[in-house]
Amino acid sequence: MKTIYECSRSKAVNWLTVAGLLIIVSAIVYEMWCITQGLNLVLGITVTLILIFAMLSSFFVYPQYVIATDEGVGVHTLLRTKFIPYSDIESIKRIDESFMKSWNTVRLFGIGGIFGYIGWFRSKGLGTYEAFVTDCTKAFIIYRKSGIPVVISVSEPDEFMPYFLKGGE
Repeated sequence: MKTIYECSRSKAVNWLTVAGLLIIVSAIVYEMWCITQGLNLVLGITVTLILIFAMLSSFFVYPQYVIATDEGVGVHTLLRTKFIPYSDIESIKRIDESFMKSWNTVRLFGIGGIFGYIGWFRSKGLGTYEAFVTDCTKAFIIYRKSGIPVVISVSEPDEFMPYFLKGGE
């Protein structure tokens, strides 16, 4: 049986997304204006393309929903679905929201706010982990038998955990 859990964004992530996108769009408009004022055309186009790439890449990698099937758990983004089979899952635990606080976590590679916290992070308590988190208050950590842990968040955390504990049945 396949169950889909949405990845709703918290209010903080929504505000960071709106602010980040407004800053990027404003920078693109400003860059275009600078080009019309005689700025180096190659430099202006390069900066604009980098900003557009940053905006689009954030959109394509944010988690839309988590799929729980009889075979395992998958995180679906527009770009791909990261699937973790049950045979590779050692345990899944609910974690509190403090795991992602700025004084506790270092972003190694990824996004820290626009559409969520996505990428590779490192913290004192968890070590290095891969995150697909849109709401820190509804997060789970999936410890794998091989590979780094994966942190996900789902809209209905109270429904997700019993599904896993039953073995996906």
